[in-house]
Amino acid sequence: MSDATARLSHAAVDLLLTIVETPSMAISGAALDGYHAGAGAELVAAGALEADGFEPVAVSQADHDDAVVSLAWDGDARRHAYFSPAAGMVAVDDHALRRLRVRPSWLLDWLARGLGFAGPVRPVELVPNHLWDLGDVWLGERKAAQRRTAIYVARRLGEPGAVRRIREALQSRAGRPPGIILTSSPAGIAEDFAGVGTPPVLPIIQCAKAGAPQFHLDVSIISTAAHGLRSMRPRSPVQVDAEFRVVRVGDREFRFRGDKQRQVVEYLYGAWEQGEGRVSVALMITDLDFPETTRLRDLFRGHRDWKDLIGYEGGACWLRCDELLAGVVNPD
Repeated sequence: MSDATARLSHAAVDLLLTIVETPSMAISGAALDGYHAGAGAELVAAGALEADGFEPVAVSQADHDDAVVSLAWDGDARRHAYFSPAAGMVAVDDHALRRLRVRPSWLLDWLARGLGFAGPVRPVELVPNHLWDLGDVWLGERKAAQRRTAIYVARRLGEPGAVRRIREALQSRAGRPPGIILTSSPAGIAEDFAGVGTPPVLPIIQCAKAGAPQFHLDVSIISTAAHGLRSMRPRSPVQVDAEFRVVRVGDREFRFRGDKQRQVVEYLYGAWEQGEGRVSVALMITDLDFPETTRLRDLFRGHRDWKDLIGYEGGACWLRCDELLAGVVNPD
């Protein structure tokens, strides 16, 4: 099988992410065959790795001292070779010299399929060779509890300057639904990246479904990281539960039961949390995939105090958390 729907072993995924974290996203054929034969063969069969030329150097095979030797193309033998004082021109197997590189498009497609994206994805490269916006997907084990989630993919978060460039790029995506950054970087580096105003960061290797014989993304882990953990902050005067059924602002509590009501509250909470203030109702309706004719007052019909929490004026809406905390709410 040579497509992104391939099921890979845990060892193959671990190797894949290790290669992705290298500067060139590449590995030598010698290293692949000598240390990762089984996992490497899986990645090659799945189409994750593509040919990336040949290594310019090799270890001497004739002088028995593990010396590093420079290679040249031997036109007569039609092989790569190096000169040995003891043996003359020594040919080197091209298979061992080959370099293989992870195809970024394959990696992004593989993640998209595991997350449940329908159809082909069209990622946007936000930081060249470091950060991609994969798009939005509905995540959650139960359909009624699914939440629209922006998915970002990042690599080499520990590289100097990468954090600054990634943070700046994410600022340009303000207004997106709450999201998650999936990364090939190790957990320690991912934790150092997390900060105010950025989506949670989760190493891909930690998203494995427990007990599965092959690597399988557990969307409940990703959904909880994106939506559940950030709302549980005891010192915050604004509290929301993981499914946005309950919103507490100071001493006021608001409860929502309808799926669409909770999606609107989640969307506005994400905007409020990022300090965006008012958002376009039309844009929100589009982002949430609601019918164009959807009206807020219809969505919240029967909810007696929704306007105490949600402001609506001039085609824009917002969470009135700051007004509630300041005691200046004046419902229409």
